[in-house]
Amino acid sequence: MTCLLFGASLQAQTLFSEDFGIGCNQGTLVTSYVSPNGNWTVTETGLNEASSNVWYVSAMENNTGEGGCGATCGSNPTLHVGNQTVLGIPADQGAAYYEGLAGFCGLLPCGTTNRRVESPIIDCTGHENIVLNFLYLEGGNVQDNATVWYYDGNIWAQLDETPKTFSGICSPQGQWTARTVILPASANENPNVQIGFLWTSNDDGVATDPSFAVDDILVSGDEIEVVVGTCPGDFNGDGTINSADLLLFLSDFGCSEDCLYEMVIDGLNNVADLLAFLEVFGTDCPE
Repeated sequence: MTCLLFGASLQAQTLFSEDFGIGCNQGTLVTSYVSPNGNWTVTETGLNEASSNVWYVSAMENNTGEGGCGATCGSNPTLHVGNQTVLGIPADQGAAYYEGLAGFCGLLPCGTTNRRVESPIIDCTGHENIVLNFLYLEGGNVQDNATVWYYDGNIWAQLDETPKTFSGICSPQGQWTARTVILPASANENPNVQIGFLWTSNDDGVATDPSFAVDDILVSGDEIEVVVGTCPGDFNGDGTINSADLLLFLSDFGCSEDCLYEMVIDGLNNVADLLAFLEVFGTDCPE
């Protein structure tokens, strides 16, 4: 009889990929975008005034590739923060945000914004060392700012504050820049991961375009290979079949495909495996 001892990482595998499609549309809210991965959602994290900025998916901010400069309508849509229709300006002018004048909110449209866009659920089961990669461009300032967020199935937490990219050869439109963010260990083997991007801007009249745009989002992780050993029931490989192994076994109990912790190697983890495990529970592996 054999058992499954411990996990070892194989090469990275793609767990989630989003490029926001093709074509030159304008004004498509992210909540109306039809993604093959599921629905993107938006959470209001603070005050959002009547003319606040919103998240769009369109090529009004076109992805020109890493190192490329921000540009309007092409054929490579992005997820970006843009204006609603305000002061006669049509909605979604690309990654360009509206901001009123300090002290004139009410006389002019008010634009304070606090909105986080959130990905569909990303299933990281069977994977570890989870990494987020994306292309982005960003302007703004200290008060008008984008951050990267992570959901572990229980709470949202900030992961990263992306550096501004509007200086240099692409000023003032922003330069498409690659970014890599390592997710916390709580993402390992987690079936309920989400990533998010939060845009906040006040209404002080000090605005620096662009806002924030992102594309080519990729989440990957190392597949965990379960290595077959010679000591039945010692699932964590510590030489003793104890409560730690029992917890691993129970986490997999009822599995009917690709089971990680079975005793009878038949692709199932059921009563037969439980009886076999109980026979060796509390024993040490032979040296």
